Amino acid sequence: MWISGIHPARESLLARSSFIREMRVARDDRRVAELVETAMKLGISIRHERRDALTALLGHAHHQGIALHMTEFPYASLESLFDRPSGEHEPLVILDCIQDPRNLGAVLRCACFLGAAGVVIPRDRSARMTDAVMKAAAGAASYLPIVQVTNLVRTIEDLKGRGFWTAGLEVEGGKSIYEADLDAPLALVVGNEQKGLRPLVRRQCDFLVRIPASGPVQSLNAAAACAIALSEVQRRRIAKRGAPLS
Repeated sequence: MWISGIHPARESLLARSSFIREMRVARDDRRVAELVETAMKLGISIRHERRDALTALLGHAHHQGIALHMTEFPYASLESLFDRPSGEHEPLVILDCIQDPRNLGAVLRCACFLGAAGVVIPRDRSARMTDAVMKAAAGAASYLPIVQVTNLVRTIEDLKGRGFWTAGLEVEGGKSIYEADLDAPLALVVGNEQKGLRPLVRRQCDFLVRIPASGPVQSLNAAAACAIALSEVQRRRIAKRGAPLS
């Protein structure tokens, strides 16, 4: 398992050094030198690479010239999502049993690109963070907090207790995503590729939304649906702030 990027590497060195097997370095500047010094103090093996070789190893070029080889993926805690500044209440994404690793990776990439505050996945009946997921995410997993929880329903209850509204994406949801109220702190719940949201998860959602179809194909995969919904959420937030959309 590889974690790449200056900030993710620094956070991992400070908080999860026991999971780190080695550091790969493909640049030489002050920021990287500080991380190398920290790694040396922790007794972590350091190997220097050409930048193109590191890109080939990781499967993406979004590594900023540094990567850590981890024994397992360092999931974030749910609490850590609330330690961050929440001035704009960036949306959370909750994935209900997404099982295809490439689909999970694509969701992570979309969520990172569209400014989600983090992604929550269940421990069971879900794809886990693997090298295949990391490759499909194209570096996004190094920047986006990913939380693994035992009970998704209880997690949704917890979020609701913290002031979040939960919107479940459904093919036959109650309101169009373009008509629903998305201004409150929001957790967007995305269901399984084939079965959609599980009944218990669906019932826990405050409301259901659909993406209206304009063509003959009546459904989208999870990553595409998540991207469209997050894009609409962020469009509303940008418009509310009065900032230009481009």
